[in-house]
Amino acid sequence: MFLNASIKRARTVMMTVTATALCVLPAVFADGCREGARRGLELSLGVLVPSLFPLMAATNLFVKVGACARLGKLLRRPARVLFGVSGSMAPVLLLSLLGGYPVGAVGIAALRRQGAVSEQEARRAAPVDVCAGPGFVMGFVGTAVYHSAVIGRILLAAQVASVLLTGILARLIIPKKNNGSGAEHLPAPLPLDRALVEAVTEAARGMGIIGAFVTAFAALTGLLKQLLGDGTALDAAYLLLEVCTAVTRLADKAPVALIAFAVGFGGICVHCQIFAALGEVKVNKLLFFLFRIMQGLLTALLTSLGLRLTPQTATVFSTVSPGAAVYGGSVLSGAILLGVALCFFISVKQSAQQQ
Repeated sequence: MFLNASIKRARTVMMTVTATALCVLPAVFADGCREGARRGLELSLGVLVPSLFPLMAATNLFVKVGACARLGKLLRRPARVLFGVSGSMAPVLLLSLLGGYPVGAVGIAALRRQGAVSEQEARRAAPVDVCAGPGFVMGFVGTAVYHSAVIGRILLAAQVASVLLTGILARLIIPKKNNGSGAEHLPAPLPLDRALVEAVTEAARGMGIIGAFVTAFAALTGLLKQLLGDGTALDAAYLLLEVCTAVTRLADKAPVALIAFAVGFGGICVHCQIFAALGEVKVNKLLFFLFRIMQGLLTALLTSLGLRLTPQTATVFSTVSPGAAVYGGSVLSGAILLGVALCFFISVKQSAQQQ
């Protein structure tokens, strides 16, 4: 009892100190904060809105007109066997793989609002239907950062494989409760005109929230750059917080496997976007974070294996040198990855049993 009370008090003090610092530091380091916010707005308006908004609107429309449920009927069996979810979730997973980070969460929330899936099923899918899309992986990381289509394809294949593997693992380690027949409910589709209006409206609202998170985290990273200096601590902060900046900053000095981890992990900015997109679907934050680490590790490991099978890709890099920077690993690093993965299994199992 005393220990629990002490932990609660320490947590309250830490949150108070953090909130106070976030109020004071932007005023002290106003230049960095303002510059970061400007870059965040440019990223939101120049990159995210053109690429994400149409996909988010299309995903909502796909669910509302009943196409997701109808296609899900054809995919019911593999979805049940592999991932332990109803068929309606299978098209959402495909849309997530095509659209990128928040699209899967948008689809899950839309299915839940429509009544096509149960709350428990939505919670099961939420930690898994998260990944970077082909546009980001191949267009940005592969072509723009590494100037290599081969690297982009390897990283995309690793990302897709990690999503599928974590989906299967979620079925095995997250206990399933009896939901009744609600998970297979086939809701009536909306008329096209009404579905289009609602889909665009919800996508616009979600896009505004995503843009706000991107701007806020860009301002935070600008503040941290002034506070921490341009060193390893700032690299670690970018890796934890924001994937786009982490990739551009670390690509010329870190192994490709670390960039792959950043893409699979996503960063806390992406995590917050997903929580916002999920809306009323409440997920276990610790479990979600552990799955993000697991997906990052799998993406890094599979990318490293892919690069080892195609060593000729080292010659096309313009930002990294051949050798360790390309392969970024050894038997020791692989053992470390497997050890962390084992710790992940133990942690998730204990967390699931406590739910």
